[in-house]
Order: sequence, then C-alpha cells, then structure tokens
Amino acid sequence: MRVERGASQVLFGLLPGQTADLEGRIWKVVRWRDPIPIRLDPSAVRAALQSAIAPWAATGMDDGLASELHARTTVDVVGLNMDRGVLVEAFPEQWRCKQCGTIASKRDERCSCGGAERAQMHFVTYHNCGASGAPRLERCKLHRAVAVQLPGTATAREVRFFCPQCHTTLTSGGFPFQHCPCGEGGRLVTVHRAAVVFSPRFAVLVNPPDPADAAQLRAAGGGARALEWVLDGMVTDDPTSGRQTLAGLVETFRQAGLSDESARKFAQDAVDTGEVEVGSGGEHLALPELVRAHAQEEALSLASAVRGGRTQVNDMVQGTTPPLRTLYEGAYHDAIHNSRLESVDLLANFPVATLAFAYTRGDLAPGAARLVPFRERGQIRAYGSLTRTEALLFRLDPLSVYDHLVQAGHDLPDAGDRRAARLALLQGIEVPHPTQEQPQPLGGDVLRLVHSYAHRTIRRLASFAGIERDGLAEYLLPHHLAFVVYAASRGDFVLGGLQAVFETSLHRFLQDLVEGESRCALDPGCRSGGGACMACLHLGEPSCRWFNRFLDRSQLFGSQGFLKGSY
Repeated sequence: MRVERGASQVLFGLLPGQTADLEGRIWKVVRWRDPIPIRLDPSAVRAALQSAIAPWAATGMDDGLASELHARTTVDVVGLNMDRGVLVEAFPEQWRCKQCGTIASKRDERCSCGGAERAQMHFVTYHNCGASGAPRLERCKLHRAVAVQLPGTATAREVRFFCPQCHTTLTSGGFPFQHCPCGEGGRLVTVHRAAVVFSPRFAVLVNPPDPADAAQLRAAGGGARALEWVLDGMVTDDPTSGRQTLAGLVETFRQAGLSDESARKFAQDAVDTGEVEVGSGGEHLALPELVRAHAQEEALSLASAVRGGRTQVNDMVQGTTPPLRTLYEGAYHDAIHNSRLESVDLLANFPVATLAFAYTRGDLAPGAARLVPFRERGQIRAYGSLTRTEALLFRLDPLSVYDHLVQAGHDLPDAGDRRAARLALLQGIEVPHPTQEQPQPLGGDVLRLVHSYAHRTIRRLASFAGIERDGLAEYLLPHHLAFVVYAASRGDFVLGGLQAVFETSLHRFLQDLVEGESRCALDPGCRSGGGACMACLHLGEPSCRWFNRFLDRSQLFGSQGFLKGSY
C-alpha cells in the first residue's frame, strides 16, 4: 500500500508504535524506512531532552532516560526519508462480519453466515506502563466462536459479545479483563485513535547550532564568553569575536579536563602575560553552579540565534529615506521603551528542530504514565524535522524587571545599571521546571513575568502578522529575561508576516500590546482563579511547551503590573 503524506503529518501522526487510519483501514507503524540523519549538536539535543523529561524524571517514570542522558549517551536524530517512507502493518487483526458480527483473524476469511464483507475492529488495549495490543476476546467454549454487537458509540464497556451459533452471551459489559504483563493491574480498552493510547512526547530545539559551530563555540570557552556577552547587552553579533577572555579560557581548560585550580592558574598566567583579556566579568561570576550552567546554555542559544542573522532597529535606519528614518528613530524607540523592552530584533533565518523522542500511554499528565523512549538497536532515537523560519527576539529591560521585582517584595542586591541588574537576578534565581508545584518565589515570579509577556505578545501579534495564533510559538530564555516568538512552519514556506510587522508596524503592535484590552471576558472568575485562562492568556499546546503554567495577568497589568495597564 502506498499513501502520500507530508513530512510534518508523518512526524505528528505516524511514529513507530502509533496507529493511524489509512485507506479506510487501521494500521500500526512498524518503522521509518532508512531514515536520514539530522546533524544537530549532541549537547544541545541532550539538554533539550533533559528539560523535556523533567516531569517524568521527578516521578521516576522516565525509564532511566535521565540517567542515560546524564551519562552523555548519544541520541540518534533522524528525519523522514521521503523516497522510502514508513512501513505499516494491519492492526488489530480482528475482523467483524458486517452481516452477523462474527469476528475472524483474517480480513478475507469467509463467514459461515455467507457474509463476504468484514470491517476491522477499532478497539485496542493500553496500559500506563507503555504496553498495548489487540483486546483478548472470550470465545464460546462449545463452538469456539465469538461475535460482537456494537453499541453505536465509541464506549468499549457497552460492547456486547456473544456466540454466533448458540447466541450465548459471552460478555455483556464490554471486553473481558486482561492482565498486563507488567503485573501492575489490567489493561484498559478504547478506540485506537484516543490520545490515551498513544501520546507522543516532543522536545523543541529552537535555533539548534550546527555541530561544527557549536564545537567551535564550546572549545573557545563559548559558554562563559557567551554569558559575558549577554550580561554586556549583546552589543556585537558574535560573543567569540575579539580576544579570548579570562572566563572563556578557564572554561576551555575545564573542558580539557583540568581541575578548577589549575584552570584558574593557567588562565591567570595568560592574563599576566597580556595574551588574554580580563573581560568585563573577570574570571569568576558569583553564581550558583546550576544557575551558571543554565545561564550559559541560554546564552549560547542566544549567540547561535544572533550568529544566524539578526536585524536590529538601528540597522534599518541606515540608508532609509527621512520618513522611515523618523519612524525607526522616533516611534519605534519610544514604543520599545514604553513596552519596558530593551530591544526587539528580527531573526529572519531561524532554525527550529522538533523531535519526537518518546511516547506515553494512559494518563496524559506529564510524569503520570511511564515514558517510553524510542530506541533502535539499543540506542536512543529521536524522530524529527529541521525547518527554518522567521522569528522576533524580545528582551525585557533588566532595570525595569529589577524594579518590578523589588516592588513585589523581593530582596535583591543594589543595581545601578543593566549589567548589575542582570547579575542581581541571576545570583538569587532558581527557574522552576514546567510542572514544578512549589517554585522558588523569585524564580517563579521571573518566569511568570517572562511567560505572561510572551503569551500576551503571541495573542496580540497574530492579528498584526496575519498568522493564526497556533501558527506562532514561543521559546523562553528566562535567565536572561528574553523570549523568541517564531512562526511554527510545517514546511519550507515562510509567510513573512513577522518580518512585515518588524519593518512597518512594530510601533503600532507594541502600543496595542501595552494599551490594548487587558481584561478577561471570564473575569472575575479568571482573576480569582489565577489570572490566566483560555480567554486571555492560554495558548494551544504546539505554541506553549510549558503547559500554560506560570501565567498571571497581574504580572503585566494593574497597579503593580509590569506594563501598568488596567486589570
């Protein structure tokens, strides 16, 4: 059988182990035929997967994936081979006679009643452990046959089984109980397309670096140098331009296996001889080790995004006619300032990798059912696609964020400039993971502010860009008070709506973001229930990888809001 499907349809609907309706029948995917390797930085892939599996790792339901990733196990990332496609098999092999209901194991088996047409049963079993299969059928002990009477609904417990010859009722309340081999209860039965039967789990690498570029960045102490570059305001487009810094050289020595003491000594010797610059951050920023690691990874991601091509508002002033120059120098800068932003940049060639790395069966809540990673020959495998799209990078003004958090009651070190404000936040922050229930107060408030701002941006930006709201997605960089809104392209075509807004109407969009309607149609219920709901801030799952958590309109609007609007 040959059925044409697009690459994105396959990625989201035809993964190994997943069932699908094709040509009027039900099939299960066996494997992708000769998939094509996708070149991505291994460290970036592992970091993205570690972040995505955090809810399952926290509950011990990750199937050991967290330990494997921590041990730097290689993840095999592959894309669809459009020439070879996907291998599928009929599933389940249970065929109902359309005339009398007798069930056979073969589609072409002629029924004793004379009926020649059979329909495939669409029920399957599943269990939280990840097991699935065809339901067990109770047969008549005398005639070794079974027939089914369907209730006309998709409810498995209303299905009636009986003997087609003696008409004895075999089960009147659905399918017979079937123990799961894992020993933890019985399997449930439902229609094969239900989300509980197969729920793929995705990780998104926004702006994944080319492996060669990433290796070059890291070899040059890129994490430390990128962090210094962000703290200094991302003035240039390459954090590794110019001479090596003390912090970067220390990082390079550490990666080479030297102890911290030796790394600092050799790096300081290089500074003393004039071969290395001290750098604006000195040798060691006083940050907790975990915060430093996350901040460096986010800084590397920003560096990779900017190196791929960035257009700033000031870049558009050069060579423009007086009316446009006035627009960019006046209205644009005023709008950015009034929005409490440090900058808005256009990223016109923005790669996004979407990776399906595992699936769950049963409870859909992250961390509830066992995570089942895809594996091939014992190796972790991720099925993905790499596309290039347009994006806008929003960076909140660090001094405004600092003042907002102090006003909210957080005790922060004194900060007189933007760099000091960034450091003051990093020194005390613990950004929570998406499903964390009791986050650190400072980390929770920073994430709520950045996340709420991102959702507000997407909901208001969609109409200006002429893009469906679900066609835009977010990538949060909370340690650096930044987020990226990108067009979630499912192919090679990019509409250009974000670029059009950036070049012609950024000031009007930002004015609408700040001054547009900020109340919720479901108030006061929404306000008393957390300040975020489907009517005001929530986005669809493809757009928000944080499960619509850590959102609150009061972070943006009201007497204590960041944007000082009406709440």
